Amino acid sequence: MTATSSHLFELLKSCVLNTSNLKSITPSDCKVVSTLIFNKTKYIVSETTLKRIYGFAYSKFNPSIFTIDVMSKYCGYNGWDDFCEQQETKTVKTTSQNVDWNTLSNKAAKITNFTLQALKNKSGIPFSQSIKRNFIDDHFNEFLQGDYTATVFTAPSGYGKTIALCHWIDEKLEQALTADNNDIVLFFSSSALMSIFLSGRDLNDWLLTLLGYTPEEDVISLLDVNKRKEGNFYLVIDGFDEHMFKNDQFELMLYQLMDVFSFYQSQNWFKLVLTMRSSNWINNKHNLIQNNGKWFHGFVTDDQSSVNVPLFSIQEIKELSNKINPAGQNHVTTEIANDFTNPLYFQFYYKKHKDNFSLNHIDNFSIYDLISTFILNKVYMGHYATEKILLLRALVENMDFKNQVYDLDKIKVNDLLKQYSHAYNELLSIGFLKEINTSIDSQFNTQVQFGNSNFLEFSIAGKLLNDSNQQFDSKLTSVINELFANSDRKVPVLKWCVIHAIKNGQQSSFELLSLMELNPTEKSDLILFLGSLLEKMCSSLNNTESMANFFKQACTDSLFYYFFGLEFINVGYKKTLQTLLRFELSNAKKIITYTGLAAIALQQLDLNQLEHYIAKLKTFPEDDFQQFSINPLNCMDALYQHFKYGIVKKEFFRELTSFYFNPYQVASGASSPADDLVFLLAGCSLILCQQPAKILRFTKAVKKVHHPQPGRENVYNFFLNILEADANYNMGNTNKVTEIYDLIANSFTNEGNTFTPHMKSIFSGLKIKRALLVGDYLMISNYWRFVMQICDEHGHKLSAIFMAELILKNTDIEIQSPQLYKQIYYDYSKILRQTGLNRDILLKTAR
Repeated sequence: MTATSSHLFELLKSCVLNTSNLKSITPSDCKVVSTLIFNKTKYIVSETTLKRIYGFAYSKFNPSIFTIDVMSKYCGYNGWDDFCEQQETKTVKTTSQNVDWNTLSNKAAKITNFTLQALKNKSGIPFSQSIKRNFIDDHFNEFLQGDYTATVFTAPSGYGKTIALCHWIDEKLEQALTADNNDIVLFFSSSALMSIFLSGRDLNDWLLTLLGYTPEEDVISLLDVNKRKEGNFYLVIDGFDEHMFKNDQFELMLYQLMDVFSFYQSQNWFKLVLTMRSSNWINNKHNLIQNNGKWFHGFVTDDQSSVNVPLFSIQEIKELSNKINPAGQNHVTTEIANDFTNPLYFQFYYKKHKDNFSLNHIDNFSIYDLISTFILNKVYMGHYATEKILLLRALVENMDFKNQVYDLDKIKVNDLLKQYSHAYNELLSIGFLKEINTSIDSQFNTQVQFGNSNFLEFSIAGKLLNDSNQQFDSKLTSVINELFANSDRKVPVLKWCVIHAIKNGQQSSFELLSLMELNPTEKSDLILFLGSLLEKMCSSLNNTESMANFFKQACTDSLFYYFFGLEFINVGYKKTLQTLLRFELSNAKKIITYTGLAAIALQQLDLNQLEHYIAKLKTFPEDDFQQFSINPLNCMDALYQHFKYGIVKKEFFRELTSFYFNPYQVASGASSPADDLVFLLAGCSLILCQQPAKILRFTKAVKKVHHPQPGRENVYNFFLNILEADANYNMGNTNKVTEIYDLIANSFTNEGNTFTPHMKSIFSGLKIKRALLVGDYLMISNYWRFVMQICDEHGHKLSAIFMAELILKNTDIEIQSPQLYKQIYYDYSKILRQTGLNRDILLKTAR
């Protein structure tokens, strides 16, 4: 009789333990049991053999007849056959008489509760503070309503599959306590499957033994109509991933699992539920889905990735944050929060801030800080660290940057993977790398991919830095410009290089950033990141001295003016400008920095802050303002006086009138982004005069004397065009407004991804004006929602207020779209309450 896969052999193993007076066995006990067997039988069953039998060591073979005969004699029987006969006599009919649905439920509940507790204890965020996710209910509702036997949750490592499933099982167990629910859940993780394999048992026999049955009595025969209550039996296996096993082990477990599925698929009460990484599903679904009609794969948004577990929504992030710290104030922009929609990153963030958790700690640097910590712990300090680094560099070398192909053909890199096999398996297990098999009948195709974009970009940066001898220099910036000319990877890779530079005392090389060929959006992203990074490093005790020395140096023109532009105006930009003030700046540079901060305060309608920065500007000598074509202090003060008191400072506007009738340049006619900022702010201030002709004369004069630096022409002209469109709108020149709109719209169609949030907000305002002119009221609702989104996330309240006043003055909208009118009035009133502005003053300005 074959010993392995037998229910009786499991009984014999238990009998050996009882005879040895052991309730359970550990590896060290195997030596003791071996001695006891020899003392009683005078036959040797080695310690190693016992370790294989009890699952502490892997064995390709079943125990020999000699071994099980000796074990039987040790237990007091004449041999294996005698043991089997006596056990069968004892158990005739007893099992089927005593085991029913309730017994099955109790046995399964014990196992499930143990698995649940183990997985809850492993939760990165305390399970009690985690949240239930709606997607899993939607998934199970569809699964149970259809004629399905099995379903699977697939996603990369760290998507929260296990925690979501634990919440669902918790609910099922609570429901099982009620009289109207008889569902049974048997839940275990892949580590249990490993122990089955190591013990040499068959999965189906193991399940039957676990639930109190013998192999001769299958579940179907026992759970007949008389004994089985109405309910489903859920077999749930968490983490059924190939990286947990060796190749031959996983294949064997896969085939055994499919045998279980095939055996019970005709029973509508049997439900198989798996969780696995999406790469594992892609690689093995051809084996799993032998009958497509019986498998439910959920709601997959991308067939190529096969992910059916969504990332956190912004609402879920807020709900989770409030549950972790109900007293915390959690406000963060959608743009930054998007980095934390990955539950894995949210978990890292929690661990770093669990003592005082709040989303307010999040900034543009946070995600990079968290990933750095993960890589330090899992790559640099884990097993085979050196081999991992060498493998990652070699993989990057095999990428096709020119065609933006970052996935690697496994056949082409197979020698590398063999050379660093242990490192490769480690990187697979932590989700840093993944294998995707998309072979078809005519072609083999398996690709090696990075687990996510952040890991890829970090690895690319590491390779480039290694090639440049770990130096952030002109050679490195040139390589990045060349390799990523039209790629979204450019800025993320550059950020990792900047992090490396600042952590290694190479801050002085930052002026090389001016050599980077970036569009406005990329530049804005980098600037906000630099502000957060420098602030973070300044507050770090480990970098205080080096950072202090860094800021003591004079800030070069190329680095300083790299930070400036009206297009960057938003809440995050404020931190960047404040960081610039740490440098040893000339008075002229301090003036333009405070002017930028004042412009942000104005856009946020924070008049107290605006007054503060104007006071700062007033501390500079009058002579320091002579180098500006238009005095920025007078410009900001005129805006402040109007919005605070409703006063129009006529002397300032006379200064602008004098300028556009007799435009002049500053010394040598030099142009800089500082001039761009001052001219554009002055043009915006002319709106207060409610004389559109003045704006047109001003923009015409500016075009004569000021030409932006190369690379800034498009952005600068964008703002001038917006000013001209506003003037023509108020003059009723519909054709001219349409002409300018078409010009910008065409640019947006081709280069919309280069528009910063401020540019998009202003362009939405132009869309609204054009819609009002042509009576297209249906589109205004969409445009307005976008304006409010920018207002909420980036603090552009001034733009929103002007647009609201413009729309609310249109009586046709109130009649034709009363709901839209009410919504805009509500949003408008909310901003007024938040800022404490006087509406009567605004009514004099907005048209």
